[in-house]
Amino acid sequence: MSVDQIELWHRRARPQPTEEDFSIQLGCHFEEIVEMIDTLDFSSDGVEYEVRSTRVALNALARMLKSGELAATINDRKEFLDSLADQVVTAIGAGYCAGMKTADAVAAVNRSNYSKFDKNGYPIFNENGKIAKGPDYAPPNLEGMY
Repeated sequence: MSVDQIELWHRRARPQPTEEDFSIQLGCHFEEIVEMIDTLDFSSDGVEYEVRSTRVALNALARMLKSGELAATINDRKEFLDSLADQVVTAIGAGYCAGMKTADAVAAVNRSNYSKFDKNGYPIFNENGKIAKGPDYAPPNLEGMY
């Protein structure tokens, strides 16, 4: 699955994204970074406190953005877009350097995300307006990719 298909998933989930949707999605992005930090051990004298405090701060930022307690706006759209593209490239590079099949994993996660949609390819929402795991939901199978 391509990046275009990931973007289509988001377009179908939020056809008219609002500023609130942007902040929530940004919060989700930071939440994923926290989850990545939680999978790592860092080896350097004295760095443990800094990593732990960074993790706590990012987790708080993610929570506040997702809850609507905090809103984000973009100051420089070109630099923001450049940063997002660089994050995609460096994420794939980090997986590659770790000996992982990152492109295959992205495809597996994308298939899983689409399984939250109905048979016509549109999202199923729960009573809170969040995309629900529909009757055909399947978690991503990452076996053999890590």
